[in-house]
Amino acid sequence: MDWKKYEKEIFEHFNGQYPNAEITLDAKKDGMFSKTKRQIDILIEQYVAGNRIVIAVDGKYFNKKVDVKAVESYISMLEDIGAHKGLLISKEGFTEAAYNRAHFGATEIELEILNFKDLHLFQSHGAIPYAGINGALVPSPFGWVLDGQTTPAWLATLYLQGRTLNEAMQDNEFMYIQFWDRLKDGDSLEDLLRFQESMFKDADPECSIEFLPTIKRENEKTKLRVSNIKNYPTREYTGFVEFEDFIFFCVMFSPVNRSKSNIRKLENIMEAVLPIKIEHQNANKSMQPIANASAD
Repeated sequence: MDWKKYEKEIFEHFNGQYPNAEITLDAKKDGMFSKTKRQIDILIEQYVAGNRIVIAVDGKYFNKKVDVKAVESYISMLEDIGAHKGLLISKEGFTEAAYNRAHFGATEIELEILNFKDLHLFQSHGAIPYAGINGALVPSPFGWVLDGQTTPAWLATLYLQGRTLNEAMQDNEFMYIQFWDRLKDGDSLEDLLRFQESMFKDADPECSIEFLPTIKRENEKTKLRVSNIKNYPTREYTGFVEFEDFIFFCVMFSPVNRSKSNIRKLENIMEAVLPIKIEHQNANKSMQPIANASAD
């Protein structure tokens, strides 16, 4: 794949992600300060609450990690064209200094890794984790993959594309998905939050818990919790969606200099996840799960 094909792959991804936006490939925009035409790989323009929002996307098809100088140059371009947000995408990743410059600066910029190499075994850009008859349609956020390998601790995990689960856990940048069955005891989201808080207090009496403003869904309660717990690798961020028969929750760990971007990815999952019912058929004495098209 050359850089032109890489750019087109990115363009097609955003066409799907922003169906109601005006998206231009290889756009030109007047610089407010440079007084010259600036080239933008992908320009996304969309009205939100009556305001026109401009997002600039630039793909770096480098064979090495993008450094802080490239990030600073991109921030300067964003200011020149009056963009509200920038997405800088690299196939090989970014240096720590680049992540720090993006996270701690005032400009709204996200650094994303997207590599269209073959996915590893069990990885995909979306999956249906399930427990018993409860399942969920879960899309993976941009630049991440969903790993369908299950353990007693989780039904699925998510992490940056191009990594393995072990690598993601070593870097303290991953999510895992779990369900809480509401039909057993009739528990509500508040019941689950109280139960988990008591477990946190048992593990660390001085732990701190707070709830952040987050996305809202029309028919389901949502919560976004952040917990500081001793001996945890990072802050624990957990997004909850209360469905009729179960509570979906996704737990995330993230380095500080990627937390703003990764919280948005967690919220994307909370916004997009859909409940489904799983029917099991007995075939050759093994249970074969089949997703029922009807959601809760």
